[in-house]
Amino acid sequence: MSDEFDLQPVFPLPNVVLFPRAILPLHIFEPRYRTMIADVLGGGQTMVVALLKRGWEQDYYGSPEAYSIACLGRVVQHHELPDGRYNIMLHGEEKVFLDRYERQQPYRIARVRRVEEDRTWAGGEGAAAMAAELIELYRRAHQRQGTALDLAQLLEPHVSPEAVVNTIAMNLDGESDVRQQLLELDGLEMRFQALHQLLRESSRTQDVVDRVRHLYPKDLRRN
Repeated sequence: MSDEFDLQPVFPLPNVVLFPRAILPLHIFEPRYRTMIADVLGGGQTMVVALLKRGWEQDYYGSPEAYSIACLGRVVQHHELPDGRYNIMLHGEEKVFLDRYERQQPYRIARVRRVEEDRTWAGGEGAAAMAAELIELYRRAHQRQGTALDLAQLLEPHVSPEAVVNTIAMNLDGESDVRQQLLELDGLEMRFQALHQLLRESSRTQDVVDRVRHLYPKDLRRN
């Protein structure tokens, strides 16, 4: 972890975990976060996305607790709507640690430190082939979800192994706490191995369901 720190606005979300090298589209509609985005666009173009911890519903419009490991993102595209809402695209830049909050209202500003990740796996021999295998496992595990197939197709042509791993991690189905655990892993190879295992198990489950569905087709006489 770096000894240097920076002040960054924080966008805490209940179900979203941003990862480095991944692209996250966001629709900004709450007044406090419209103010935040206006300030971000007028400043350094960066902000932190942090996952809210369980129980956030009780104090959403206050300052519910968020995980301290998060991701710094850079606004790479934005569009302000006539009513003041925003559509933005964030590119994950780096993992960060939220040291403390310097301000809570109207939106949070935190003192953050960069968290170093071991990324050597991405440049190693065979990383591209392993990333391609991960895409195939993701496709099989989500083959009945059109958006998942679109994501797999988007990843194939030119995306780096690191971006493949982190984009799939960000879009993994299931509890957001699992995605947070993936973000907190120390290195990219560990994240790949965890994702590979999760998707293999999901794919096996889907294979069983498909075989059973084939053996017992839907009765078309019933609605």
